[in-house]
Amino acid sequence: KRRPEYQRLLSNIRLGIHDGVMTWRLDRLHRRLLELEEFLTLTEALGVRLGAVTGDVDIATSSGRAMARTMGTFGMLESEVKSERIRRKHQELAEKGKVSGGGTRPFGYTVDRRDVVEDEAAVIRELAERILAGDSLRSTCTNLNDRRVKTVTARAWTPTVLRNMLLSARISGQREHLGEIVGRAEWPAIISRRQTTRLRALLTDPDRRTNRTARRYLLAGLVRCASCD
Repeated sequence: KRRPEYQRLLSNIRLGIHDGVMTWRLDRLHRRLLELEEFLTLTEALGVRLGAVTGDVDIATSSGRAMARTMGTFGMLESEVKSERIRRKHQELAEKGKVSGGGTRPFGYTVDRRDVVEDEAAVIRELAERILAGDSLRSTCTNLNDRRVKTVTARAWTPTVLRNMLLSARISGQREHLGEIVGRAEWPAIISRRQTTRLRALLTDPDRRTNRTARRYLLAGLVRCASCD
């Protein structure tokens, strides 16, 4: 991950703006040995000192640089161990069908992701049936937007958003992890598991045409349904 402020620090050092760098701990400044070596090469060439609040390390000396490298190694180890622990936790939650993650709520479910929003669920069922019946993603999005059905972020539907939602195993009450369905979820299903299997096969088919002429409906734009408008 790019660190803009760290890159700005290096630029300032090269420009001679800073003659020293203070950090809380050395392993807070770098978590990758590659970054550390780049930093040591730069600061050694320009005579820049490095200090740490929790213990001063003089990188002008060979022993100080060795200590910095040692601390960098342990910092990288700590980061990797933490990442492994997080991955194992996500795997465990997935296998148990538990909710995880945050961000914007998924369409069809409440904010806690455990209960169904019935009016949105009805839209999902309709969309699944339409796509499986042969409608294109684009024509379906056009229909949704014409009816002023909004996404959870109150935006217009796009083929990508619609495709991602229909590919999700969530809407059939299944737990997905790293792109694979791993079991039943703790939240209720909106569509059947069989429908999800068919949707995933259809929407991931490399031979699927995306420029098919949209289905046309008799009296579209002239007549409205008395039940759903």
